[in-house]
This record gives sequence, C-alpha cells and structure tokens, in this order.
Amino acid sequence: MNQVIHEVYKIKHKETGLFSRGGTDPRNLWTKEGKSWSNIGHLKNHLNQYIGMNQRSLLKNNSYENAEIVKVEVNYDMCFKTDVMDMMSIMIDKKVKAEEEYQDKVKKWHEERERKQLEELKRKYE
Repeated sequence: MNQVIHEVYKIKHKETGLFSRGGTDPRNLWTKEGKSWSNIGHLKNHLNQYIGMNQRSLLKNNSYENAEIVKVEVNYDMCFKTDVMDMMSIMIDKKVKAEEEYQDKVKKWHEERERKQLEELKRKYE
C-alpha cells in the first residue's frame, strides 16, 4: 500500500520560530501559522515578488535575513481521521440544542412579560 505523503514549503524565522505569511509587505510578515506553498517553485515565485517590491530596502533591512526554508511532509496515513458524517451529526446536534435553548429563553421572556402585564392590569382594575 502506497503511503500518501503531501509536501509543502514554509519560510521560518530562525530566532522566533514564526512563519512568513507571504505577500510583499515586510511589516507584520511573521505569524504563528504562516503560509504554506505547495511546491518550491511557488515559494521561489514569492521570493522573486518580494525582491521586486522591496529591492531598495533589502540591503538595509531584509526581513528574510535570518530565515530558512522548511519542507514539511505530511503523511496522511499517520494522521487522525474522523468520519465526516459523525462530525456533521455532532454539529447538527449542537445547533438543535442551541435553538431549543434559545426558544426556551424566548418562551420564558414572553411568560415574564405576560405576568408583568397581568400584574399591571390587576393593579389598574382593583
């Protein structure tokens, strides 16, 4: 049986452990998750665009100066799996319960409002 392995590429800042979010704006470039490129060619294309937009400032302040390219391999056979219908069933159950709780609150609000109206009418016609 062939293992299903998926490869992606990321740019990781060596000091902070954060990942590049891509784009050409060097401000707020690093995030916890960052961006994944599906192949090395796409990552190189990003770097070319980054160089094109920031060529003059790269000599003074290069955001990628202390970064490395990380090849991430995901073996889908070794990942946690759950049935989609099981997940959807749980989600539907939660929505139904939330709707029931909401309708109960609305019903209680109506009852309380009617009680207050009844009390006002009793006082008015005593």
